[in-house]
Amino acid sequence: MLRGLAVFAMQGRWQSAIVIAAMSLLAMMLPPVSYLASGIIALCTLRAGPKEGAVVLTIATIVLAIASTFLLNQPFITGVFLIASWLPVYGVTLILGYTRSLTTSLLVTAGLGTVMVLGTYIVLPNPAEWWLQMMAPLVEMLTAQPDWQLSQTETQSFVALLSSMMTGLIVAGLFANIVLGLLIGRAWQAMLYNPGGFAEEFQSLRLGKMAAIVTVLVMLIASLPGNAVPVLQNCLPILLVLFAIQGVAVAHAVVKRQQRHKAWLVVMYILMLIMMPQMAVLLALMGVLEQWINFRQRSSEQGE
Repeated sequence: MLRGLAVFAMQGRWQSAIVIAAMSLLAMMLPPVSYLASGIIALCTLRAGPKEGAVVLTIATIVLAIASTFLLNQPFITGVFLIASWLPVYGVTLILGYTRSLTTSLLVTAGLGTVMVLGTYIVLPNPAEWWLQMMAPLVEMLTAQPDWQLSQTETQSFVALLSSMMTGLIVAGLFANIVLGLLIGRAWQAMLYNPGGFAEEFQSLRLGKMAAIVTVLVMLIASLPGNAVPVLQNCLPILLVLFAIQGVAVAHAVVKRQQRHKAWLVVMYILMLIMMPQMAVLLALMGVLEQWINFRQRSSEQGE
């Protein structure tokens, strides 16, 4: 089904634009479907070039604007997708297209995410307080529910903790969406025009010791008591997502090189759905340690 979607999208710019718009509308009910729309943007840009990618993006914007206006009476949805998803995916795809390096693309995107966090702390003197005010109506609605089990003190502590991390969590979520769209587009490109190419590229991903050292330092500082450096605490989720991707690449490589059953990978992804925060940290630690221990090389030697 996914292959058929990619084949149809590559038949022409209008087909691509229609798929992008349709997947974005469907994402209103099933949010993960938005990754497919981003993947088509990445696929078109990688295959046909920046100019054609921009044309497809423009047509998709027009199509979605018309569809969202007549079907949902909510034309602003187009702007949300364009700013939060489509343009960032297009931008990082250009980086991949020009550098031919998945590592560089991921590091640059993570760097831009970090800049967004830093910019938030420049624009807002106290982002945590701002988020606290923004979430106040939602908290009142939740605490009014009869089945709400936390006490008022526990609720206030939880909301205060969440508000202190909200900037980093949102930027990390955007970063994950952009990267997933890029990876899906790259995988489709390989599937249609270079079978097996993406698996080899992804499984050989190496983010480098410098990025790993920065991640470890940020983790250590963020773990200090007293919320000493909140801006670094909000940069940490971005770095964890970055190295979690590295960890997933390592897991795929180890399973392949040791000729393990793919059920191991299925279990990993199921655990990611059930225990997302814990698995993200575990995979990120694996990704960081990979820069020195080289699990992939060790697994190749054991396989021999």
